[in-house]
Amino acid sequence: MLERGLRSSTVAIVLVAVGVLSWAGGRWWVAGGHAPMRVGWLAGVLLLGMGLVVVATGRRMWRMRRGRGHVEPLVAARIPGLAPGQRTHHGAVIAGLDLGQALALLPDVGFAGRGELAVKWAVGALGAPALVAAGLLVQSWCRLDDDDDEDPTSSSRLS
Repeated sequence: MLERGLRSSTVAIVLVAVGVLSWAGGRWWVAGGHAPMRVGWLAGVLLLGMGLVVVATGRRMWRMRRGRGHVEPLVAARIPGLAPGQRTHHGAVIAGLDLGQALALLPDVGFAGRGELAVKWAVGALGAPALVAAGLLVQSWCRLDDDDDEDPTSSSRLS
């Protein structure tokens, strides 16, 4: 991953790009006479739950950085790799997909129950940014401070 972690601008670019592609695909699909894709109410709730799990997992690092607990080295290595990076990417893609589908259904809200379906997509689109925010928050908790012990001019190569 990146040296300083995932940036919010990268997340925003992914969200917008996937949203535009999802909107265009959704409009094309519906314009072709097909029924729109279905989604349930549970999608947004599950995304919120995933965000809570990410924060609960990363909280161990937050406590350790403040001297209130200990984290095993293997766990400390896995938390930044699994929690923030992957979940932030997933949240941005899902938010873009859900938002694009909700916007694609807006022109047809009065036709064949598509208004309710657009609301379901919008609920999913609200849960995904919570997952993105949780990932970015935990990523900030997992950052290492610069070591004052090391001399930046010294070389660490083996001769």
